[in-house]
Amino acid sequence: MAGREKTAASSWCLAAGGLLGALALLGAPERGLAAEPAPVAWYVGAGGGPGWSASMDKAGHNRDTTCSPSRDCGGRVVEGFRWFQDLVPAAGRTFEVTAGRRVGRLRVELSATQQTHALDLTFIGITYFDGSERAPRIADSPYTSRSTNTVGDLTTRTLSLNFYRDLPLPGARATPYVGAGLGVAFIEVSRLYFHSDYSCRPGRTCEPPADRYDSRKSADLRDVVPAAHLFAGVEFHLSERLVLDLKFAYRAVGDLAARRTYLQHEFPGLTFHESVTGIRQGSVLLGVRYT
Repeated sequence: MAGREKTAASSWCLAAGGLLGALALLGAPERGLAAEPAPVAWYVGAGGGPGWSASMDKAGHNRDTTCSPSRDCGGRVVEGFRWFQDLVPAAGRTFEVTAGRRVGRLRVELSATQQTHALDLTFIGITYFDGSERAPRIADSPYTSRSTNTVGDLTTRTLSLNFYRDLPLPGARATPYVGAGLGVAFIEVSRLYFHSDYSCRPGRTCEPPADRYDSRKSADLRDVVPAAHLFAGVEFHLSERLVLDLKFAYRAVGDLAARRTYLQHEFPGLTFHESVTGIRQGSVLLGVRYT
């Protein structure tokens, strides 16, 4: 899985580099032109493009003290459970709106961005709350169970204050630039669903009844976390007021943490905790700015 992540990230980086290089060629140096600092001016802009995200670690825990009826706990006191999964994102899409002010070769900008990815869930393992392995299964238990666990999308909405520095090339109409920003991210992992369904094997007697152990949760996980951004791009002046902008953006986002309540459980009102770590995203944005 790590190899696929590196390959995907490398592909996006190569694509971004190729696009930036192509636009730079459009602004090849012209004799007699000088790289003068741009005047002071306000601007607004918008852009969009594809995005990528690294796989993320999801972990959760609860304080469910139930010993599964199909396991031999041998009188052990269960204090809860921990579970571990990977969130694997598909290719995503990004949209951005900006407003800022240029002062010479510097720009200060406020940006709002949304990036969305469909997610797949990969199960890693489950332990008791203290990290120990679960009790062995009972060989001839009358109980049987099946579980369903799915997830929807990862949506990252950011609001950030960004700073850019032009790196003008003498005589060129295209201007490369670099930048960085800090802000907040509104993270949502939507449609997290889990259902554990117990039943009694045909011809067997189950006491307590099997459905006593059923559990179900359905929730959207949301959190507000810090976010840091890095940028590299090329701007091409189409006219005195209109700029075509091609930008590669990288984003590191803080960890999501959320607590929700089971919709169905042997212990009504029982809560569970979920966390998502390792949120790292990139995008290639093609946009326009109007001064």
